[in-house]
Amino acid sequence: MLMSDKLRRILTIISDLTHNETNSCFKDTEIIAQANRQSEEIEKNLNELQSFGFIMEDSSPKPAGVDHRMYRITREGIRNIQ
Repeated sequence: MLMSDKLRRILTIISDLTHNETNSCFKDTEIIAQANRQSEEIEKNLNELQSFGFIMEDSSPKPAGVDHRMYRITREGIRNIQ
């Protein structure tokens, strides 16, 4: 699949943060900080990557008051950046 450079950059950041471990999760705020772009743009990119099946949002219950989302890379995501 052809992926834009922006999406590839975000997927690479997630890959680096998780060390390509599909069980490792990272906060969207960490991804945004590493990307050094506006959060709205990164959130859009994360949603797009999720729709392609390259990342998934962690479905673990969150404590009350938590306003960040956790993401993990999928095997398909790992294959697309190698």
